[in-house]
Amino acid sequence: MDDASPGPQSIVEPSLLQPLQDAVALFTALQIPYALIGGIAAMVYGRSRFTEDVDFVAAADHEKILAANPDIMRQHHFNPASTWKLYHDSGIEIDIWKDEYSDQIAARARTIQFHGRAVRIADVYDLVAMKLRADRPQDDYDISEILKKTSLDEALLQQRVTPEQFQRFLDIKKRTPA
Repeated sequence: MDDASPGPQSIVEPSLLQPLQDAVALFTALQIPYALIGGIAAMVYGRSRFTEDVDFVAAADHEKILAANPDIMRQHHFNPASTWKLYHDSGIEIDIWKDEYSDQIAARARTIQFHGRAVRIADVYDLVAMKLRADRPQDDYDISEILKKTSLDEALLQQRVTPEQFQRFLDIKKRTPA
């Protein structure tokens, strides 16, 4: 699916753009399923915020694939000594979220255009579910801002979270002005 919306390019810190694009190129070159997540993904879904990092989810076996390809990591400006977190030559660190849902999140990701490049981004339900699992105040705020711009099918979200997390979502929704 291709989205014609402007995407995060106009609101992302310029120092993050090249590391983000290099990470996408690396994942693509090595055929590692991935999805952009975190603050940048929240911006795409309506949250106006500043972020100092780039976050991805990648297939569960991504570390093994990266470790087997140090030359390709170097070609894309990453230090091959680390495969659980990517260290870009610019000094920017790319965090990679890994949990039991990583493969599913990467598989459900949708494609947006970002500075002329196709970038896979977590589906909004997966992003909200991840933010509920992270259970941090900033994630609750991200969810409330996403709710202002995006209507969510609560039954679909409920399938991706625990009953306690879904109740927290309902509490966030109740506090969010329409």
